[in-house]
Amino acid sequence: QSGKKIPLLLDEVKAFALKHNQLNHMGILQLFLAPVYKCLSSLSGITFDPSTILPQLAAAPNDDVVQTAMAKKETVFCRVAIVASMCESLFLRDFAKAYKLMNRYPKLFELLDDRQQLRITEFEAIFITGMLSFHWARETREPHWIQRGMNAVAAFEDWAKLCPWDCNHRYLFLKAQLHHTQGDTKQAIESYDAAIANTKKHNYSCHEGLVCEWAAHFYDSLGDNDKTKEMIQKSYDAYNKWGAAKKAEAVIKLLQVVPSVVPSASAVQSEPGMSFL
Repeated sequence: QSGKKIPLLLDEVKAFALKHNQLNHMGILQLFLAPVYKCLSSLSGITFDPSTILPQLAAAPNDDVVQTAMAKKETVFCRVAIVASMCESLFLRDFAKAYKLMNRYPKLFELLDDRQQLRITEFEAIFITGMLSFHWARETREPHWIQRGMNAVAAFEDWAKLCPWDCNHRYLFLKAQLHHTQGDTKQAIESYDAAIANTKKHNYSCHEGLVCEWAAHFYDSLGDNDKTKEMIQKSYDAYNKWGAAKKAEAVIKLLQVVPSVVPSASAVQSEPGMSFL
C-alpha cells in the first residue's frame, strides 16, 4: 500500500522469500508472503517464472501452515496474511470473498466495535475493514455496519493529525463513504474530491485509482454518466501509473457499459435499482 510501484514490490517479495528460504524460515513466512504475492500479481498481471519462484510463494497458505503459526503464537504473520487477502478483495471488489474472510476471522471486524480500542499500528486493517463495513451498510442497511464504519472514520480523523501523509487521504475516503451511505450527496462529492487531491499530492497512485473507481460507482448510482466516465478514466490512469495493469484494463472496460447520454430524471426514478457498473 506504499507509493512504490507494483513491479518493484514484487521484486522485493521475491528477494525476501529467497533470502529467508536459505534460513529455513519459509514455513511461516509463506503465510503472509503468499497472499501478498497473490494480491500484487492479481492487480498487475505479473507472474514469476515457476522455475525461479519458490513453490511456497506460489501456493496458497494451507491449514497446516496457519495452525503451525498459531501454535507458535506467530499472530503477526497471521494478521498480515488476513489483511493482505482483505486488501486484494477490496481492490478487486470481491465482496463475496471478503465476507467469507470476515466470517472466518470475525475478530478483525469486531475490533471496530469499540473506538477506544483502535490503535494507529493497525491503521491498514482498520481502513480496509472500515471501507468494507460501509459497503455492507449500504447493501444490508444493518446498523452495526455503519457504526463500525463511523468508528473507523473517527479513528482516522485523529490519526490524520498525527500522520497526515499516510492517514489523511484514508480519512477523506472513509468520510466519502460515510456521506454516501447517509445519502448526503454534496458532502460525499466534496470528500471524494478532497481524497483524490490528497492521494495525488502524496503520490499514492494505488489509492488514487481506488478512490476514483469507487467515485465512479458513486456517480453511477446518481445517474451522472459524464462524471462516471471521468472517474473511470482517472482510475485507469492511476492504476497504470502504479503498475496495476490488469486492474486498469478491467476498470477501463466499464466505459463500454456506461451510456453516452445521461438518463432523464424520470428514467432514473422509474428504475431505481438499475446500475451500469
